Amino acid sequence: MISIALCKASHNFFKWIKGNLTIKSLWGYSENAVKIHLWTAIISYLLLAWVKAELKSPLTFTEVSKVIEASILSKADIRELLDVPEPLTQNQNVNELLLF
Repeated sequence: MISIALCKASHNFFKWIKGNLTIKSLWGYSENAVKIHLWTAIISYLLLAWVKAELKSPLTFTEVSKVIEASILSKADIRELLDVPEPLTQNQNVNELLLF
């Protein structure tokens, strides 16, 4: 009975990994290399999820990941990076030059 539950749990775990973690290629093929790679991917996923939840960002998880990936070496405040400004509407006071 325990082996069936363990098999089901491991199946669900690897299904979750396949669906949520992006692992394009492994760094190595030894047992230790695969473990390090998986733990690194899980930790980075959890850190991104924590940042998204802590800042209450309206962005999707993928968008948060891409924003942080693009600005990883900049000295920008993460709150400013993940803050979504209100879109401009036609009724707002915008100083534009008239063409005609």
